[in-house]
Order: sequence, then C-alpha cells, then structure tokens
Amino acid sequence: MCPRIVDKESLASRELELLAAALSIIENRGVAGLNMDRLVAQVPYSKGTVYSHFSSKEDLLTSLCIQGMEILAGLFRKAANYSGSTRERGLGIHLAYLLYALLYPNRFLLVISAMSPTLFERTSEQRKQAFQEVETALFGAVVEIVDDAITAGDFKLPDHMTKQQVAFSNWSMGFGTIALLAGEFNDCECRRGLNLEHEMFNNVNLLLDGMGWKPLSNSQSHAVALQRIAEEAFSDEMSQLAERGIRLDFTRPPVPVGATGDLFG
Repeated sequence: MCPRIVDKESLASRELELLAAALSIIENRGVAGLNMDRLVAQVPYSKGTVYSHFSSKEDLLTSLCIQGMEILAGLFRKAANYSGSTRERGLGIHLAYLLYALLYPNRFLLVISAMSPTLFERTSEQRKQAFQEVETALFGAVVEIVDDAITAGDFKLPDHMTKQQVAFSNWSMGFGTIALLAGEFNDCECRRGLNLEHEMFNNVNLLLDGMGWKPLSNSQSHAVALQRIAEEAFSDEMSQLAERGIRLDFTRPPVPVGATGDLFG
C-alpha cells in the first residue's frame, strides 16, 4: 500500500494547526508546561506526524518565535513606511512593539526562550535559518530608518557605535520597559502608578534625545505625533485593542497601570 502523499498547502495548514495548539498550551500552562507529548494529546495526529513537523520541543518553540517575529516584522514595516519624519518613524517602531506586546503577550515573552543558547542548539538547521532571516528583516526596518535619518541630517551616528548597536539599544530599551510594566509587576512599589504607554515613550524620547536624534522631544508635540501615527499607520491594531477594552491615548494625562485593569491579563 502506497503512503498517502500530502501536498504542500495541506502540510502548511497542519503546521499552523499544531502551532496554534502549542500556543494554547503555553497560554494555559506557561512555556514550562509545553512538551511534545502534551501537544500530541491535544491534536488529532500521531506522534510521528507531529515529529515530522518539529524535531523537538526546542524546534517547536523556535517555530512559535519565528511566527511571532513575522507578525512583528509586518508591524515594523508599517512604521518604516510611514510618511512622517525619521524621528516619527522611530517612534512608530516603538509603538509597533508596544502594540505587538499588548496584542500577543505570550508571543512577546517567548523571545526570552528564543534567546536561550540551549534552545537554539537543539533547533533544526532549517528553523535556525528561518529565524535568522526574520531577525534580519526586523533589524533591517530599524536600520533603514537610521540610514534615512543620517541622510536627512536628523541623526549623526556616534563614533563609538554602529547602526546595529543603535538598533539594539532601541530594542533592549523597548523590551525592558514593556516587560517591567507587565501586569504581574503592578504590585511592586517602585512601579506603582506608572503607565505603560507613557513610560514607554518617556524612555524612548530620553534615548533618542540622548543620541541627538532631531527634532528633540517636546512631550506634547510627540504625544500628538504618536496619536496620529497610531490612527494612521496602526488603525487595525488600535481597533483590536479597543475590542479588548484597552485604549491607548498619548495626549491625555497618564492613568496609573492597574487602574483600568491588567493590560496583560
């Protein structure tokens, strides 16, 4: 009896189904609760079929990270293509990251797992290559804005830094701010009363001002610009947040985190 041949479209569809099931496990049990046996138990496929898609738990987690990074790369592209100044487009990158974290909190936190050397070592070569390609696309959108800022005279690359370092400093600041103001930290005294979107862009403006990226910040003008970018470049994502009861407003005084509910709940 000849084995059944599955076409590429069916294989891709099945892989998406497996990734959705894996993400559901993470949402209910956390990353530590995900393993291949649990995934097999949750889907209508044999263990051999599941392993034909993912060689290990690590390979599966890397696949989930890639899927999330592809979503984020699309949001970064919206910011890079925005028709504002280079400073506004830089703000747009951070807004894209914030929207991603709020819309996909479990995917946002998966990046911690993705950076683990052990995980990457146990990932298939095919998946490693895909990860590196999407990472290049992410950083490429940021570097593109940096290049345009240098050309426009809005920004001078510091002698001691490369464009990659500028991109990394923006990423690490954005990730750290969002992670530290996630709902689980709301009861920590040193963070009490801090508002996620306002602190995010306070930090962004401190970083970009420190780099001398023009125009230097004026809190009100940048708040108005952010509101405009959100409405013009990210209207779909803002609508999705509104449907979840989350409203970002950069032009009004901040509301303390927790006053309107857990943004990551």
